[in-house]
Amino acid sequence: MDSDERAQKGSNNRHFSRRKFIAGAAGISAGAVVGGQMPTVAHAAPEGGLHGAELRGMFLTSKDPLAEGRFGAMFKRLPAFTPSDDLLTSLAETMVEENTTDIFLNTNPKLFAGFTFIGQFIDHDITLDKTPLAQQQADPDAKVNFRTPRYDLDSVYGRGPQTDSQLYDPSDQDKLLLRTNVNGVLDVPRDGSGGAIIGDPRNDENLILVQFHKAVAQFHNKIVDYVRSQGMRSEWVFEAARRLARWHYQWAVIHDFIPRMTSDPRKTVDDFVGNGGTVYKEVAGKPPVINLQYYKPTNKDGRPFMPIEFAVAAYRFGHSLIRPFYVLRGTRVVDIFGPANGFNLNGGRPIPADLEIEWKNILPVDPTFPARPPRKIDTKLSIPLKTLPGSAVPPPDPTTNLAVRNTLRGKRVGLPSGQQVAKAMRVTALSNSTLGLSNDPGWKGEAPLWFYILKEAELAPYNGERLGPVGGRIMAETLVGLLQRDPNSYLYLDPSWKPAPPIATTTGKFEFSDLLKFAGAAPST
Repeated sequence: MDSDERAQKGSNNRHFSRRKFIAGAAGISAGAVVGGQMPTVAHAAPEGGLHGAELRGMFLTSKDPLAEGRFGAMFKRLPAFTPSDDLLTSLAETMVEENTTDIFLNTNPKLFAGFTFIGQFIDHDITLDKTPLAQQQADPDAKVNFRTPRYDLDSVYGRGPQTDSQLYDPSDQDKLLLRTNVNGVLDVPRDGSGGAIIGDPRNDENLILVQFHKAVAQFHNKIVDYVRSQGMRSEWVFEAARRLARWHYQWAVIHDFIPRMTSDPRKTVDDFVGNGGTVYKEVAGKPPVINLQYYKPTNKDGRPFMPIEFAVAAYRFGHSLIRPFYVLRGTRVVDIFGPANGFNLNGGRPIPADLEIEWKNILPVDPTFPARPPRKIDTKLSIPLKTLPGSAVPPPDPTTNLAVRNTLRGKRVGLPSGQQVAKAMRVTALSNSTLGLSNDPGWKGEAPLWFYILKEAELAPYNGERLGPVGGRIMAETLVGLLQRDPNSYLYLDPSWKPAPPIATTTGKFEFSDLLKFAGAAPST
């Protein structure tokens, strides 16, 4: 049991029993969950997410490949791949596209641009480290004092209304605080310098991400209204609403995000197919069938860890989706980086009126409007990612080329090669010749795992539209496995649960576009 679980067990900011809460919530949705209240503690400054930053405990496996703490290895017995830094850097420097002037260049017809930022939101949710600062300093490798990764929206809720009251509406503490900012736009609360006052400040990194965070807060607040309309006792409203918001969000990750990135479009979205069979499959009238072949925590407590193969390779496929510019309103394009307070996606400021997002531009919320796609999944990044601004380069690594950061990071955490992982999965390994790598003897016939996963997706039959068998399997098994082991998730407590009206449009169907519509962030159709 980790520190969060100990704090939550027997502790509740409304002081009512779990039995009574479940009984009261049963009329709204099966399987109620009591969230907890964390003690007031000092926390470290927020870490970066998986998109280039260094996380506490990430290098544990480079010291002990068999160890499991906050991080661990999915393939513990595979040797680390250790070509020279010069060779890795020379490869990474080729991983930038030559032309980004055409917004329709290299588009992925199977995806929508907004999922890049939903992926970033999920990343922050599962990597938020709430371990007290003193414990972090005493355990830098996160071998003991680590919070197990789970996507439970603590990046939005913080530690609850009693402990993190600044996140909640003082006139209605069951609801998250949203305010009209100086630009006349509904926004998250902000401090005097314009920074967001939210559960995870990383969600203020860019204007699309913070507006999705705002939409999730709106979603919770709408569910509070719904729960009250069902006659829920006042002292149970917050917990019931938070549980419903979490479970719908988790459902959307499993049934909307993962399938779009991994599934053959000819198959149903409930069937994640990788090598070795289905990872997650819906079965009519029964709990889902889950088949995890490689993500199997072995620590004595059975606590889930974040696989380095996921964190430093497979999930970083999202970097190749990033466009150099986006359309938020009308037809004017917005650069991802630029000067402070300019017409760009820079966060850390009140949402400007001319950059308030119309979600139909990047997500399928309006069937009459073609939401714009991201880039394909391939071995080329957008030109702006070659020279990241200082605000996007967290210490201690000063490297501004994102591809170089990712490639060297893979070596330093002890990742195996792509071919070694493919063979361990019993997948026909792609040769370096097929991958387009040079015949430099320093490669020894193998390739970095991150590069391998991107190239696997780029080549036929995937054609840059979805992940291939190695990358897709690692991502799907990790996200499904984390949810299966989360003692507050729907998949743990009530795997037969399904979203239902009025929050869902139809029973058993709920996507991120539905979240935006129910929240009122996007028009209902």
